[in-house]
Amino acid sequence: INLIKNLVDVLKDFHSKYIVGATDFASQLSSQIEPLIQKSLQEYLSILANAEGRGKEKITELSTSAQEVIKSWAVAVKEIISDYHQQFTYKLQ
Repeated sequence: INLIKNLVDVLKDFHSKYIVGATDFASQLSSQIEPLIQKSLQEYLSILANAEGRGKEKITELSTSAQEVIKSWAVAVKEIISDYHQQFTYKLQ
């Protein structure tokens, strides 16, 4: 019974830490997305108004920028998941 109680305590602790971490990450993510959206909107409007044919170049620039941001988010999520997995494994031992 003590083992089950300890497991439940570990899971509760893990869950609360996970929620805090996920909330912080979501907050950071939304803070980073807002300026990107504003910049992208301005860029898209300039593409629509661009009569010189530079639209493809602008789209490539925006695509590259978006890919870099998405890669950084993926790395951050992988690190968070790895940290939680390590903490969970440690607490179960």
